[in-house]
Amino acid sequence: MKKSQRMQILVDLAKRKEDSAAQQLARDKAKVIYDEQKLKELREYAEQYESERNLLGLSAYLTTNYQHFVTRVQQAIAQQEAAIGRSEQQADMSMRRWLQARTKTKSMDWLKEKNHKAELLVESKQEQRQSDEFAMRRFLDSLR
Repeated sequence: MKKSQRMQILVDLAKRKEDSAAQQLARDKAKVIYDEQKLKELREYAEQYESERNLLGLSAYLTTNYQHFVTRVQQAIAQQEAAIGRSEQQADMSMRRWLQARTKTKSMDWLKEKNHKAELLVESKQEQRQSDEFAMRRFLDSLR
């Protein structure tokens, strides 16, 4: 088996790792989008309740309960913002892993191509040598 063929096996393995890293990156980015959408919904929910509170004439007791509820929604918003930060951090790490895998795949592919070109050059020289020998034999045979 030629060296470039052996290298192709390594390139294929590197490509699989790269594809796996790309899939993880896609999942992590989807998680960030999901978390951002959830945060948007929580903020809209909080704004809706805050505007309704201002429109309703609530007793002191109900106003206190209402405020506790709005506070819990605000806490949920803060937790969701933290979740987005973690999701973005995970997506950044996945991006770095994918870039490293991509670089490795490209390097392996370049090395395989370099070996393939060297093999073609050797084959070309061998063919030229054989062709020269054949031509020399024909010439010598024609002289006899």
